[in-house]
Amino acid sequence: MKLGLSLLGIVAALLVGTYYSLFYNPQNAQQQQMNQVWSQFAQEIEALGELVEDAPFNRDERTAAEGYRHLARYLSSMIAKQTDHSNPSYPQFVRFPNSVARIGWDNPDNPYLSAPVRGDHSYRIRGNVANFDLVTFNVYSGMLGYTPMADMRTISSIASEDLEVDENGDFELILSAQKQPGNWLALASDADNVVIRRLVSNWQQSDEGSWEILNLTTLGTSAPLATPEEIAAQLTESVKMVRGVREVLTLAHRFLFQLKLEPNEVDVPAVGDPALPMSDPFQATTRAYFKLAEDEALLIEVPEVACKFTNIQLANPWMESLDYASRQSSLNNHTAHVNADGIIRYVISQQDPGVANWLDTAGYPEGSLFARWTYCDSYPSELSASVVKLSDLGALLPSDTPPVNADQRAQVIAARQSAISRRYGGG
Repeated sequence: MKLGLSLLGIVAALLVGTYYSLFYNPQNAQQQQMNQVWSQFAQEIEALGELVEDAPFNRDERTAAEGYRHLARYLSSMIAKQTDHSNPSYPQFVRFPNSVARIGWDNPDNPYLSAPVRGDHSYRIRGNVANFDLVTFNVYSGMLGYTPMADMRTISSIASEDLEVDENGDFELILSAQKQPGNWLALASDADNVVIRRLVSNWQQSDEGSWEILNLTTLGTSAPLATPEEIAAQLTESVKMVRGVREVLTLAHRFLFQLKLEPNEVDVPAVGDPALPMSDPFQATTRAYFKLAEDEALLIEVPEVACKFTNIQLANPWMESLDYASRQSSLNNHTAHVNADGIIRYVISQQDPGVANWLDTAGYPEGSLFARWTYCDSYPSELSASVVKLSDLGALLPSDTPPVNADQRAQVIAARQSAISRRYGGG
């Protein structure tokens, strides 16, 4: 009996020793501090929920669900951006906005690229503009929702129309504080990011070419490992970015739509927009919010003008672009039909009216729209918008308006799905 107890004691001691040798991991003070950083990070994520709960346009469970999904998608992109793509000494291009981080009327016709920069370094961007209507490059100081509006500014801009490119559309662009020969974009001491908008109206032109950004100041050197303090800051900043941008966009919806405009009121486009300090300086825009019954449509009529690019898109109440792959929720200068009288007539409705220029609200009775006219000879000086009954639409549209049946609509959607699959096939 004593021998059995003795053996049990030995086995227990061995098990305890094995546990401590393999699994026991005492934490020092610095580790405990990082543990607290993670705990605080989790609490800050939980607190983001109030941005959905308190939004003045959150009136039903669908809008709430879309809001929480919006936060999750945006947060995932911000975490990746802050932890892996926030170092201006060793920048990499990221697609932002993208198919996940849909934010602030992200443009369905724009495979965005962005990268961090700093004013005292020099950078070289290489790319190809052959398959784009227009490419614009903008260096900014500040970030929407993160930097006070008064402190944000566009430092320098250039469009592909003003670049020297070779016969294949390839180019090289230098970003630096000191002027350089050839293609050059100025940096300033407060420069912190460059955004490239690559506008493509023909989605079948899916070859984007090769794009790269290199920091010439650090080229050939190795990036140091991130310190615990830097990682802690990256986690904190990712949540701060989400909160800041979401608060700005909620205020924009409240003041620019709900308090300033009547539902379905669409203004003539304006060049420059103090409410959107990171907008492209090469374009004019208009925005509105729609509110439609199932049997209603918003009919927008605007003259065609000579531009490198134009489009119109719909967004949900959180200002996310709608599912532009599986729904015709956007149209551009390649896909929109122009009537013989030179007028483009867009029809926004929940139900398919069977016309080419239909914009699908994806079942939303209420949402927003945004339209762009980029690098134009002139901008539209008139625009009309009216709510009509779907049953009256046929009598209001010109006879040369192309009808679209169910099979034709399915073909259009299939082509959109194919194009977007190719666009994001590389991540």
